[in-house]
Amino acid sequence: MYPQRGMVSRVLGLGLLVTLVVLALSSWGGGQEQVNKAQPLPEEEKALRPGVYRSEEFKPSLSFKVGKGWVNAPPEASDKLTIRRAHEPGGVGFANVREVYKPTRTSTPNVDAPKDLVGWYHHHPYLKTSKPEPVTVEGVKGVQFDVVVEDTAEDYGGDLCGSNCVDIARLSDDSQLWLGEGYKLRLIVFEDMKGGAVTIGFVCPASDFDEFASKAQKVVDSVKWRGS
Repeated sequence: MYPQRGMVSRVLGLGLLVTLVVLALSSWGGGQEQVNKAQPLPEEEKALRPGVYRSEEFKPSLSFKVGKGWVNAPPEASDKLTIRRAHEPGGVGFANVREVYKPTRTSTPNVDAPKDLVGWYHHHPYLKTSKPEPVTVEGVKGVQFDVVVEDTAEDYGGDLCGSNCVDIARLSDDSQLWLGEGYKLRLIVFEDMKGGAVTIGFVCPASDFDEFASKAQKVVDSVKWRGS
């Protein structure tokens, strides 16, 4: 005796539904497991295996995913986390900016706490910026714009970074953020996060920027804020 056609259809439909539910749960569980397995960056400069990494010192804490070809660039600090490409110019950095250098042509540049970091970049006499555009990274709103060294800066030279560059910011470990002539920087600024203005930036020679940006953007798109 064979089952009736309607019964077969109902059984097959139920089996398909159960299969879809199991697959959905497995997919969700795998994604959650990936977040839970985020590993800290090595303390020394080292090639990174593809996977998910989390900050240990940087605030706000976050995690991100990298593919092949990335190297960490220690040390990580409460206001700095950087990775770079292994065999090509270019890097991605996270910064919690509290102090920026006031442009000056004489002596060491003065340091000011930025009240409007986006405006500071826009009005900097030796930097040229594109129009800021709104972006969102894992639910947090910010603005994105590109930065290059202005042509009029060729006779300026940063007091700290040397010639053909512009001093930008000072970090807690007394290291500096700066931008060199011929390079292009893409910045995302989040000004409403706790502790000051947080930025995500990636930079490389301007001639290679479009190719590098596609790799760097994958890192940015994978960011998950673990606390703000």
